[in-house]
Amino acid sequence: MQIKLAADSNLPLFLHHRNCHQDFKEIILRNLDSMPRKGVVHSFDGTIEQANFFLEKGFFIGINGCSLKTEDNLNVVKQLPVDRLMIETDAPWCEIKPSHASSNLVKTKFPSVKKEKWQSECLVKGRNEPCCIIQVLEVLSGLKQIDPHVLAEDIYQNTMKLFFPTEL
Repeated sequence: MQIKLAADSNLPLFLHHRNCHQDFKEIILRNLDSMPRKGVVHSFDGTIEQANFFLEKGFFIGINGCSLKTEDNLNVVKQLPVDRLMIETDAPWCEIKPSHASSNLVKTKFPSVKKEKWQSECLVKGRNEPCCIIQVLEVLSGLKQIDPHVLAEDIYQNTMKLFFPTEL
């Protein structure tokens, strides 16, 4: 249904990819001709071989905190081409936790409190927020050794190419 709607509307897809590669791949292969604008493989946590499959088919790879949990995840992200990256939070889930391999690359910290003690200047502990996208950018910047402002501009251009190509 979503694939048909995207094709009929000439819009890219935003496809969730976590722990489902074989099924996901089969769906993509079956429907590739019905996806003229391709889209984003969202919340990617697979191998470099899996990423290369999607890249070869014309998709972008979306990275969030769930994509940055393990050293293996970080090694995959290091190898992804910048011109096909997207960053995302997947709020309120997929935050970068202190137990994640990527947490040492996070520079921006936000105060947080338990939801019962919520304050307007704090995040709710354990809940990811849109402002945390800076943390995903900081991790990618550290992994790829690219200035975060330069990387943010590159990713912004990727977003424009995919979602707003007539505005470039």
